[in-house]
Amino acid sequence: MKKIVLMVLSTVVLSGFSQDAKTWRLGVQIGSQASHTRFTGGMSDANARFHHNAFGGGAINFIARYDLNNHWMFMSGLGINSFGFEYNISENYSFLNNHGMMGKYTSVRSSFSALEIPAMAFYKFNPNCKNARWLVGAGFTASFVGAQTNGGSAAKSTDGSSAVNYLSTTSSANAGNYLYFRWSVARERVFKKGNILNVSVLFNWGANTLANSTVNYTIDNKDYNHSFSNNGNFAGIRLAYFFRPLNDPLKNTKATVTK
Repeated sequence: MKKIVLMVLSTVVLSGFSQDAKTWRLGVQIGSQASHTRFTGGMSDANARFHHNAFGGGAINFIARYDLNNHWMFMSGLGINSFGFEYNISENYSFLNNHGMMGKYTSVRSSFSALEIPAMAFYKFNPNCKNARWLVGAGFTASFVGAQTNGGSAAKSTDGSSAVNYLSTTSSANAGNYLYFRWSVARERVFKKGNILNVSVLFNWGANTLANSTVNYTIDNKDYNHSFSNNGNFAGIRLAYFFRPLNDPLKNTKATVTK
């Protein structure tokens, strides 16, 4: 009896993944990432209330994957992701005010966008009884950035009727084509009809500077200025949905010729 059950389970699992041989799928991928920026100049001493944060960006991609066999898969696509800079100054706040935490920080952000084309290879581990499996992958991403400049500022009222620039930033993206090394760990579930839900953690690394930023702020009547750069390095998470496998466009032609 046990042998029969094992044979049935094996048949179900193998039939669920038999579609993985030489199969194309299209999909949509969304996610977010925290990009790292580094200090490059200006005053090396900062006020304790000043914070230089990792920039939280988003991404959307239209992707295609080719499953060569049960263990190897290749993926590429076209997408847009955002990167930039974020600074804030901590403020006093009240626990009695329901919106007090919203006023805990004064913040400014500079955001840019880039077009990306990834090319990655994945190794797929054997699935479990629920048609779920782990993947590990690595590859490269070509990123295309246009020249962009933006900034932001936050004013603060003084004792008089006027206001002064309390925190301000000016940032610019460097136009060019950039190449990044990318690696990923993913978990996916293959459904009976062949569609796939995939969740992955990925890491992006590059050596060239995408953007530069200068931040100025005034605290306790003292002026500060710092400069930072962004190389496009980030860690992020992606959620992807792949539709059912595409039909082989040559299948009907082959059948006709055989007849």
